[in-house]
Amino acid sequence: MKKLELFVSAVLAGILISISGALYIGSGRAPVGAVLFSVALFTICTRGMGLFTGRVGDLVKRADKAACVLELAVIWAGNLAGCIVTGAAMAYAKPVYRDTAMEMAAAKLGESPLQAFLLAVLCGILMYIAVDHFRSWQGDLSRFLGIFLCIPAFILAGFEHVVADMFFLSLGIEQAQLGQTVLFLLICTLGNACGAWILPGWEKLRQSAQAG
Repeated sequence: MKKLELFVSAVLAGILISISGALYIGSGRAPVGAVLFSVALFTICTRGMGLFTGRVGDLVKRADKAACVLELAVIWAGNLAGCIVTGAAMAYAKPVYRDTAMEMAAAKLGESPLQAFLLAVLCGILMYIAVDHFRSWQGDLSRFLGIFLCIPAFILAGFEHVVADMFFLSLGIEQAQLGQTVLFLLICTLGNACGAWILPGWEKLRQSAQAG
């Protein structure tokens, strides 16, 4: 039952990220759209929903690595399901959005594997900062600063966020691009994870050095 609850929360997180992605497309990919994208992570963090890029950094800190990996797999699958459902809904309800999504999909799938990986690593760093800031800082306003600074930053910089990409690609790809899309998402998943592990990994090494 716990895994089912986690999966449902991850589906909802995927839907929220997709809604923010639709806002970004609807804004003409303007800076205001990047700021509005923050609404999704704000809601996900305050409601405790499962978002892969917000949870993958926990793998460094948790002792139960196997259980954490399983939870991350469930979350990833739920995020994907939420993005696919919302992408299909948007393709029907707002066909004009598909034109923009197709342009975005072509650009993303045109990146080399190394380009996609590096852009995903940089996004993973910012996502870890945003979520860790929310968890660790006190105060009603200050704890949200990481979200409303880091999210627009990675969007405006063109970094790759695997869950956002799940939505954009679900909305914008052709059937013939499915295999290429799966590979792209797996590369971004690895990149986001590696990026999210950098800061907690460094903190763990520093603590070990101080203890020694």
